[in-house]
Amino acid sequence: MVILFVAPLFEAKGEKPKGGISMYLRRVTGALKDMGHTPVILTIGQKDRHYVENGVEVYFVRCPFIHLEKKWLETVCNIWVKNVCVNRKIRELAKERRIDIIQFASIWGLSAGYYGKVPAVMRLSIYSKVYREFKDNKADMSIQALFERIAARRCNAVFAPGRVIADAFSRDIHREVSVIESPFWNESTEYNEAVYQERLVGKKYFLFFGRMVVDKGIFVIAECLHEFLRQNPDYSFVCCGIEEAACKKSPVRVLKEAAGEYKDRVIYLTSLLHNSLYPVIWHADFVVFPSLIDNFSNACLEAMYFRRVVIGTDGTSYEQLINDGRNGFLCKPNDAGSLLRKMNEVASMSQREKEEMGRYARERVDRLAPRFAVRKLLRYYRYVIERSGR
Repeated sequence: MVILFVAPLFEAKGEKPKGGISMYLRRVTGALKDMGHTPVILTIGQKDRHYVENGVEVYFVRCPFIHLEKKWLETVCNIWVKNVCVNRKIRELAKERRIDIIQFASIWGLSAGYYGKVPAVMRLSIYSKVYREFKDNKADMSIQALFERIAARRCNAVFAPGRVIADAFSRDIHREVSVIESPFWNESTEYNEAVYQERLVGKKYFLFFGRMVVDKGIFVIAECLHEFLRQNPDYSFVCCGIEEAACKKSPVRVLKEAAGEYKDRVIYLTSLLHNSLYPVIWHADFVVFPSLIDNFSNACLEAMYFRRVVIGTDGTSYEQLINDGRNGFLCKPNDAGSLLRKMNEVASMSQREKEEMGRYARERVDRLAPRFAVRKLLRYYRYVIERSGR
């Protein structure tokens, strides 16, 4: 089967990973290739390019950027320009080669301008309407959400990795949105422990890693950080990730100020490549993800893979992965008191209890191995193709 993956972001050779979408693409295309299928990636770049990496063809399409005085109009125009450029390339590829199915990412609604005959599905990697209340650029988020809904109409089917986002989108488009969990495996074969050895060796710490933004709950951590460090003098807090420019105040500064006299026990690491990040996760005592909303968190999967005790938030998609009290913990979203209670509960656990919980966490992630998760995706593709009459 030839599957064309259309996404707004993907790193070129030699570039750092560009987040969850590119990581998903690498994992799913690698698994499909190993199963004997032909995945092809089409994405947006600074110039037109085509090459093969690890046996997978990658096409980059250059899209001009339009600057306008009115921000909302600029957003509309640039989303549409991306649609035009990407869908023009799809038409070219469809004439040159056989394509069995196209999978669009939902970001920027790239299938809004799709009118081809090849069956298409949209993976709901984000629904901007749900995230709108946590962002300052609310008008932009509303426009993006509109394009995401329009894009869904141009596809034969829509699926999402997380039930919460799937249900919210389904209500708005009055159409079923399937849930297909993303595949996961550890793609790193060698680890670089330099960062851990230089900054963290000998320390007992709990960890947050990922985008340091409002919707990831970074400021909820700040609210209870001082009290936890006061009650647990043997712990430090490590946060790892990029501070998003949209934040009005530096999250790292907020965390250090919140820690007060314990600010020296707050350690900030910038975004790390996986081979350097994974030792930091492995040596953490536990990991916190107090997200206000999420969509089947990659970071949570990584922490559970390394058998860490994870605290996530109930009703935001973490309950899809975590059975509270068995393979992790769930706290209430946007509730610092609830998070603090769960953190203290983990801190009071014996090492044997943490190891047992970590074992159950790993078992849950192992169910997302390609032989399970990607085969389910293939069955979905075949169902859509059959329904389309191809």
